[in-house]
Amino acid sequence: MKKIFTIAALALCTFAMSAQHVARTMDFEGTSRKYMEYIPTSSPDGSMPVVFLLHGLGDNCVNFSSSLHFENVAPKWIIITPEATNANIMGQSAGNAWAAGVGAEDITYNGYPLGNINLNENVNDEGFILAILDTLINNYNVDTDSVFVAGFSMGGFMSNKMAVKHADRIKAIASVSGTLGHFQPFEPTGNINTMHIHGTADQTISYADASFSVSVVSFQVGLGAEALVDTWRNYNECGAEPLVYNFEDTKNDGLTFEQYSYKNENTGKRTVFIKVNNGTHDWYNGSSNDIDYNTEIYKFFTGQENGTQAIEENTAAKFSIYPNPAANIVNITTDDNADLVIFNATGKEVKHVSTDGSTSIDISDLPNGLYFIVANGHAQKLTIAR
Repeated sequence: MKKIFTIAALALCTFAMSAQHVARTMDFEGTSRKYMEYIPTSSPDGSMPVVFLLHGLGDNCVNFSSSLHFENVAPKWIIITPEATNANIMGQSAGNAWAAGVGAEDITYNGYPLGNINLNENVNDEGFILAILDTLINNYNVDTDSVFVAGFSMGGFMSNKMAVKHADRIKAIASVSGTLGHFQPFEPTGNINTMHIHGTADQTISYADASFSVSVVSFQVGLGAEALVDTWRNYNECGAEPLVYNFEDTKNDGLTFEQYSYKNENTGKRTVFIKVNNGTHDWYNGSSNDIDYNTEIYKFFTGQENGTQAIEENTAAKFSIYPNPAANIVNITTDDNADLVIFNATGKEVKHVSTDGSTSIDISDLPNGLYFIVANGHAQKLTIAR
């Protein structure tokens, strides 16, 4: 459940890391706990958001912090990368593990019953994370309404635990390749924005049912990816029909990315799912892939995820569409010169024309369905029906 990096990168990360990343320790409940702290060098106007980044099983805070470089997308945020403590299974070290309810029930191996395994179940990791937050609040101008948690693999499990138990202090979470553990009851303290990203070919935490394989043995350690999304969507009482956005497939990486956005129109709470077709257990970046996880998580945290802005209907739009519904030709009249863009219901651009005030667009090549026409930042719905 950890991301693999080269030994050379791990050895050099302390020297390569910006001076703004500082190693900290905290005496918490009798144990010296580690974390990395990034504070913006120039004080931004107003208070600063805080994001906690949680590593996977066996990883550490220095490696995870230096590999993600989340400050590239959020340079004016406080960024904290805590470190989990070592877990033991039957006397053997399993590496650093969060107390996230990750484990399996009624385990047998070679015919011998091993019972239940719940990694680091007696460690108060949630208290440790909140203690860091309290320290930040005491020492910096923190925006307490903009506290976020994101995690990879087991860090994703821990992110979901924080969402379940501390919605009063956390605005949103994003989990990558890690869902909700069996030993973490789903009894949320309140509604919270959630994002989940998972690859369909993940062989560490499987997409279908969160199976975790060790040697020739496989254990189901939590909810599958789609089950997790449905769980949060239902709890947040979001609409059943998602806004779908397909990312452009321009990189030769063998992957395609689909985003499903659900929203409660009354409360504004959101549940977003990015399905990574053929994706494995990894944190993908924009240099090699069609999307950059850091960027998409930042957009979600700030309410700017793809597809939600461009095709949100604006009833004050200063242009008219007729007929609507339309069959083969749609006429558009605007107050000013405009670039007209037609998006389908998935957020994909299907036509782009310019007008000096009025124009007719041939839509005979488009299938029946719901579309959005955007002009000068405004959008209106168009229905094609024949």
